Amino acid sequence: MKRPDLYVSMSPHAHAGYSTRQIMFETILATLPLIFAGWFFFGWAALQTIIVCVVIAVLTEGVWQKATGRAVTIADGSAVLTGILLALILPPAIPWWMALLGAAVAILVGKQFYGGLGQHPFNAALVGWAFIFVSYQAVLESYMMPEPRWWLEAGGYLEYPPLDVLKLDGIAAVSGLPWADFIYGNVPGSIGTTSILAALIGGVYLIARRIVDWYIPVCFILSAWIFGFIFWQIDPESYANPTLHILIGWIFLGAFFLAPEKGSSPVTVQGMIFYGIGCGVLTMIFRSWGTFVQGVPFAILLMNTLTPLFDRIRPRVLGRVKEIA
Repeated sequence: MKRPDLYVSMSPHAHAGYSTRQIMFETILATLPLIFAGWFFFGWAALQTIIVCVVIAVLTEGVWQKATGRAVTIADGSAVLTGILLALILPPAIPWWMALLGAAVAILVGKQFYGGLGQHPFNAALVGWAFIFVSYQAVLESYMMPEPRWWLEAGGYLEYPPLDVLKLDGIAAVSGLPWADFIYGNVPGSIGTTSILAALIGGVYLIARRIVDWYIPVCFILSAWIFGFIFWQIDPESYANPTLHILIGWIFLGAFFLAPEKGSSPVTVQGMIFYGIGCGVLTMIFRSWGTFVQGVPFAILLMNTLTPLFDRIRPRVLGRVKEIA
């Protein structure tokens, strides 16, 4: 008898072709431009911070899983990625023991206490950052001046990150600065939040490889720009140019690498659109009227709490027979 050509099995019936390890590897690959930019502008201190965060993240995950009798999954690369992302949002010269604490908290509190990869409600790297921010805020506000390895001259326009300058000194202090320095990352700041070019290269790679859907990054950036444009038009003396807001740090890294994290972001198209819009609008609200200048991490963490709600938004089912009472 001829074997049947049609096999029916349990769902899902389609597979995207990516394993967890490959997704993590591709995302790590996308962070290389950011890592290079961190080293290019801030030297070996940036690489040291990245190495500490990665090593401690991997060790913490492995030791915890071993101690609790779970399968050790450090080979999937998720701990490595968490360590890299945490390091990218930290100052280059942060004391090594603070980076160590942040990485341990990111893995334990951000991931493992909830059951591990895919079960954590918050972005793990941002949980580690929030711990350091709450405990050692003064250290997170201490930044190195950029010293490009070659080609570019050191950006000497600002003594601290442009977001801080905008918040503390007003629009006039940043409005006349060359945008090229913002695009390259030739300004004081965290390791991976200053270079728009590096974040854009990595983000485009992730979208091209279909690791990240474009909905969250585009909605994040576009909604932040539109929100800023509205208030800029209302009062240009009190609110900065919206394009300047997009260029002065954090938004591109948040839009491409932090907000779309698997597990803490929505999976439906409608959910991703609302999630991205919420991240962008909240970022501008925090920047414009909040106490702290880092609107992106707080916006993402807050929107993480709404992910289960967004996942309940589903498209209308077609082809269902309506029941007749």
